[in-house]
Amino acid sequence: MGWVHNASPEVEAASQYPLILGVCLSLTILMVFTVSLRLFLRARASRWAAADYVMVVSMAFAVIYSALCISQSRYGLGLPLKQRPPANYLTYSKLNYAGRPFYQVGIAGFKASLCLSYLRLISGTSKRGYRIVIWIVIAASTLGHIAGALSLIFNCTPVRRSWNNHVPGTCLPVGGLFYGLAIYTIITDVTIIVLPIPLLLGLNIKVAQKAGVVCLFLLGLFTTVCSIMRLTQIQRVAFGDGNSTMLVLWGTIEFNVGNIVTCIPYLAPLLKGLVRGIASTGDKSKQYYYDSQGRSYLMDNWSKDQNSQMRSTASGQRQPKRTPSEELILATQEPEHGGIEKTVEYRVSSEGRPTK
Repeated sequence: MGWVHNASPEVEAASQYPLILGVCLSLTILMVFTVSLRLFLRARASRWAAADYVMVVSMAFAVIYSALCISQSRYGLGLPLKQRPPANYLTYSKLNYAGRPFYQVGIAGFKASLCLSYLRLISGTSKRGYRIVIWIVIAASTLGHIAGALSLIFNCTPVRRSWNNHVPGTCLPVGGLFYGLAIYTIITDVTIIVLPIPLLLGLNIKVAQKAGVVCLFLLGLFTTVCSIMRLTQIQRVAFGDGNSTMLVLWGTIEFNVGNIVTCIPYLAPLLKGLVRGIASTGDKSKQYYYDSQGRSYLMDNWSKDQNSQMRSTASGQRQPKRTPSEELILATQEPEHGGIEKTVEYRVSSEGRPTK
């Protein structure tokens, strides 16, 4: 028995199911690993927030959507409509119908999680107007995608006509509905990716660091590319041979890559740890310390004499240079015994008793 149910060897050979399996499995595994790593780091730091809970939902929906795509490949996905085995029609249609709302709500999830991360970046600042804009974008994106999911669920009257066109009834035009949802997805993609750039450009950091942060968020534009590629497939599905393989695959790529890109900023502690390890192995005579923000500081001894690493005493012995605290405490007038002297000053004053 082959992979495609009820298919002849010739039809199965023409199916694109190997491509579907490769894309869905590889990206889903990578996505689950990345999101799980983010959640682990957040849990270890006891910093779980709303964005993390939303990310869990988005990850679950992405896994379900990929599983449904793989299941569809066993019933005809990967083939033009004319080559699909007629016995698989009803099962395939139900699986395809079930996957649509998971896609719409799921991509709304990772977009909301990304916006909530933006809010975390400006927490404690005075950028009240910026916070309002972000909340408006979250509401518009989430409600729009939920409305899109509902339109896909109830696009036919009666509903069961959505997966069985032999049932009498009416449906919304497939082309117009798909084009409208795809365009809205692209608009929200661009808006959410560009949204933090003015904030990031205003950060008081080095130009190279600033460019790196901006480029990191611009990686999210790849999801927009996926949406555009998905848009180009609607013509083939609605008015061509009906082969929806690439439409579904581009949706899978967009879904998983969106989740991955959303989690990349949270993996910074791992990158800092890698840099820390390289620094420690590269020069063991230097000690690097890191503050709560992950910034590194090279700690070393120093003295007022910047030209010498050791100072000579009257006896000719070499002593190590002093730390800043030693210089401030001992200063230039040192006791002969080499210790620290403490001087206490008392003031005594007398006041005459008031006369009656």
